[in-house]
Amino acid sequence: MSSLSLAEKEAIILESDSDPQRILNILISIQFASEEGYIDEETARLVADRLHLSEARVYEILSFYSILKTEPQAKYVLKICDSTPCHYTGGTMVSTLLETVLGVPADQPTEDGLFMFHSIPCIGACDQSPVIKIKDTVFGNLTEEKICQLLEDLQNGRYQDL
Repeated sequence: MSSLSLAEKEAIILESDSDPQRILNILISIQFASEEGYIDEETARLVADRLHLSEARVYEILSFYSILKTEPQAKYVLKICDSTPCHYTGGTMVSTLLETVLGVPADQPTEDGLFMFHSIPCIGACDQSPVIKIKDTVFGNLTEEKICQLLEDLQNGRYQDL
């Protein structure tokens, strides 16, 4: 998968009728569709232009919402639920294991740019805890073995759609 073309970015904007009220949805859609997983300056300018907003307004939104990123992300950003139920059913184990196996702390990409992990508020999958979410896919009922297998599967390209 390569970077989104101008036409692909514009198509995402048009899907929301170029409505400035839908800017958050537009930015999230562009970010999720992008292999790089972030909104670069060129894209921010494009969104501002097409929605008739100032670049400052777009950056205000980019900096306010933690889901939006303005720096390149790893190919696979593993989100760990840090809600109370997940914390008590293995969320800490997930974070500790990822730090050990990947050799990086939270919020730091691995040297190869393949993985990064961080905690997020409730994923809404308490019945499957502990969980890891990658984009819109939730991997639940995790054990150390399942996490290691997931990492191996991701390295080997098993989940091409993520």
